Parts: sequence; structure tokens; C-alpha cells
Amino acid sequence: MKLKAILLCLSITLGTFLQQAIGQNIDATGKVLNRSTGNPLVGVNVSIQGTKTATTTDASGSFSITVPKGGRLSFTYIGMSPVTIQVNKTDNITVFMDEATKSLDEVIVIGYGTQKVTKVSGAISTVKEADIEKLKPVRAEDALQGRASGVTVISPGSPGAKPTVLVRGIPSYTGTDPVVIVDGVIQTLDDLNSINSADIESINVLKDAATTAIYGVKGGNGVILVTTKTGRLNQKTQFSFNSNFGIQEVTNKIGVLNATEYGAMINEGSTISGGNVIFPNLSTLGKGTNWQDQIFHNAALQNYSLTARGGGEKMSYFLSGAYLGQDGIV
Repeated sequence: MKLKAILLCLSITLGTFLQQAIGQNIDATGKVLNRSTGNPLVGVNVSIQGTKTATTTDASGSFSITVPKGGRLSFTYIGMSPVTIQVNKTDNITVFMDEATKSLDEVIVIGYGTQKVTKVSGAISTVKEADIEKLKPVRAEDALQGRASGVTVISPGSPGAKPTVLVRGIPSYTGTDPVVIVDGVIQTLDDLNSINSADIESINVLKDAATTAIYGVKGGNGVILVTTKTGRLNQKTQFSFNSNFGIQEVTNKIGVLNATEYGAMINEGSTISGGNVIFPNLSTLGKGTNWQDQIFHNAALQNYSLTARGGGEKMSYFLSGAYLGQDGIV
């Protein structure tokens, strides 16, 4: 009798424990959506943290999984930021996932693929938006001078004229211009003159054979990748106005003699060689004309730009207009 009583107590205790354990599990169901588009995500990995139990979303973005009460679900999907939630109800769980963002400090776009910066740091030079804003260059190429290693920018001197850009010296006798890619579209150095430098987000210069191989023979002189600014989803319209004004001048002029000093040297040279004094009265010569002062003068440089950026749930926009005026010092 004692053995039967013990077995009966054990059965009741075990049954109660199992009932409690079963009662603590939740059959969780719900959907996973893209926050920016509202579309369902197919194939999202849904797993219970701390366990190997997992499932995936179907064609409608729906999932169903048994979770311990108070357990946490982890949602992972390629191209999306991971999401973790605590489950306290059984159905109508809606999970929104945001698109993952990667900065230029982590990866560099080269043709059709990406590589880590630590592997190609010597082959790629980057000029970021902050550096461009500080410099306020007349042309986009001017932002590379002194800021991108292995890149030489030679200005012809005329206002707004196309400079010569050399990537690691003179690479080819057929031409020196590198390939220019603006937002994925092949352009030339001449086309950069139509882009306001204030609209540029970053400039990457590809310099070695490995990073330029995707562009074929055209990439032999190097590749300049220009990324312009874009709008942002779900953002109210933001207006921005920038203006700057400057004066250009010749910093170093050649030291020359005035007319009196020049006449004195002529007289000295003539007498030393046994000749006569050419200018007997030097006081009549005066200072004469310094032709550098007649040729060079201060020139104005002014730049004005107005931009508008923003976007809704499915479309973003960036509009800009600019005026640039540059006079010559000659």
C-alpha cells in the first residue's frame, strides 16, 4: 500500500509539473515587414535566443514558432539590421526591419563588389564631404590636390579650365585622363565641371590594377568615383543656402629693379667695359613702370548654391542650383 501511495503522489506531481511546463510555452505567430516599403520579407530567419530552435518566414512574411513564455525571438535577414523582441502574446506580432547601412570606413565599392579598407588602403584614396566643404573648390578635381596620395592635379591657370589629373605619374602615352564614374555612370573630366562641389558626398580614387581591373583598359589611368548627395526617405523638405566670396591675388611677384636702379647698372657696366656713361642724369629716370603691377590684379571669386532635400515613404529627392563666378588675375 505504501508503494502504491508513493507512486500515486509521484504521478500527480509529475503531471502537475508537465502541465505547468506546457502552460509556459506560447505558440507565437506574426509577420515580418520592411519598414521603408511595408512589403513582407520572405526567408527571414526567426530563432529563439539561447536555443537551436528556429524557423523562417513564408511567401507572405508570416511565421509560427513555439516560444517559452517571456522568451526572446531574434530576426535576421541579409541586408537588414537584426531585430530582437520579447514574446508575451500568441498572435498578431508585427516585426519591422530596417535596411542595414554601411559607412565608407567599413567597405569600399569597387566595380561590382566590395573590399575591406584595411586590404586596399594603399590602392584607394578617399576625400569626404567634410574636407570638400572646408576647401570649397572651384572644380571637383581641386579637392584631390594634396588630399589624395599618388594623385597630382595640375591647373592650367585659366579660370574654370580643365586641369591635368595624374594618378601615380604619367601612366600612358595615349592619354592621361582617368575614368570618371559619377553615381555609377561613366563620365569624363570635362563633365565634372557641371557638378557643384557642394553637391558631392565623397570622392574615391582607385589607383592599382586590382581595384581598377573591373573597368578594363579604360581604368589604366586610374578611376575617380564620385558619389553625389541624395534625398532621404520619410524626411520633411530641408532647404539649405550656402554662399562664399573671396579674392584671388598673386602671392609672390618677381623682384625687379626700378628705372633709376636699372640705369645705374647700365652705366656701371658700360664704364667697366671702357665705354661712356649711358644715362648721365639718373634722376630723370624716376621709378619707371613695374609691368607686373599692370598685368596682375585682384580677382573676385563668388559661389552661391541653394538645395532642397527630403522624401516620402517610397521616393526621395535632392534638388540643387548653383552659381559660380571666377575672374582671372591677368
